[in-house]
Amino acid sequence: MDDEMKQRLERLGRAVADVSDASADRGALDAARSRFLAPTPQAPESARRKGIVAGLALAAACAGAFALYVATRTPALSFTVGASPVQGVAGDWIAAGETSLGLRFSEGSALTLAPGARVRVTETNPRGAAVLIESGAVHAEITHAHDDTRWALRAGPFEVRITGTAFDARWDPATETFEVAMMEGSVIATGPLLREGRALVPGERLRVSVRESKLEIQEARTATKSTNEPAPPGPSSVQTNPSAPILSPSASAAMPVAPVPEESSAQPGWRELASAGKYKDALAAAERAGFSQEVERASAADLFALADAARFAGSPARAREALMAARRRFGDRGRSAFLIGKIAADQQRSPGEAATWFETYLREEPGGQLAEQALGRLLEIRRRGDPAAARAIAKRYLARYPQGAYAALARSVLEP
Repeated sequence: MDDEMKQRLERLGRAVADVSDASADRGALDAARSRFLAPTPQAPESARRKGIVAGLALAAACAGAFALYVATRTPALSFTVGASPVQGVAGDWIAAGETSLGLRFSEGSALTLAPGARVRVTETNPRGAAVLIESGAVHAEITHAHDDTRWALRAGPFEVRITGTAFDARWDPATETFEVAMMEGSVIATGPLLREGRALVPGERLRVSVRESKLEIQEARTATKSTNEPAPPGPSSVQTNPSAPILSPSASAAMPVAPVPEESSAQPGWRELASAGKYKDALAAAERAGFSQEVERASAADLFALADAARFAGSPARAREALMAARRRFGDRGRSAFLIGKIAADQQRSPGEAATWFETYLREEPGGQLAEQALGRLLEIRRRGDPAAARAIAKRYLARYPQGAYAALARSVLEP
């Protein structure tokens, strides 16, 4: 801001102070305006430069303050533990007892702790959270609610950087062994023996033994790759029988699984394979047994397990078939609609169908645990092709979730 402008503003301020809007006569106001608009004697060049520098510094400070305001006005994610509606506290240790325990985050992400697992949510932010596994196995389903999703899972010296994905992770501090099994999306694992990080995709399983200095990666439908640093002499450490399942994605299902005899003792059935995290093999086994027949005789819980296996194996059509059977045979409402919408949006690239199913979920469970995510996903879809509908959804979202994970997106939709 140069000296000329500063002098004009000072004169205007004095004029306003001297002449009240409530009592000033026309002549006084005209005089004040004339003094403000009057030319100012030319200031020396050095003074003008100082004024410009000061103005730029002030502008930079204002921009920084505004950026800080924008960054801090969106609240951090919140989460609940188990069935309790009480909000969890970052920093507290959370332990599962003899049964699995679920953590649900406000933007739709969920963690399922296997029995005996112990974790701590070390940090939450508007774009994600950081979770530390002290010991045990965790199944994670992370929602990609933002372009810059910031989720991290840490275990001992290892870290998994997450966007939107589903995977199992296990850390055993006694043996210093870390495992990750991918179902959906991708992650980058870092830590000992992983150098600058290893990207993992669906179907891959990573196992790292710090104590043995051994890294194993089992790729989908391939044998395990194994490396040792340094490589010891002797027979190959390639394993043809991968480790036991880390955690089934349906471990937290409320409905018990009815015991059903498998195809034969020599060849495992799809239920056993799905529980072991071998989703492609599980789907193949279900196909051999007759997929359409399986969905007609499976229990409600089995249908969700079969749908999980199909979608993690990359078969959205089969996953949808299992979920539709759950709706038709058992009258399931809400959860099945949301999953069908998620499949349509994320795997089938069918936004119109996805929107229909997210709307169905909101009708069936308007106050359900996935309601905020369903409304947010619906907003993302509508803003790309239906501005009027997007504005209506944005208003609806902000009325219900003014501090929610999609609040910033909703406000941007409503901006003129």
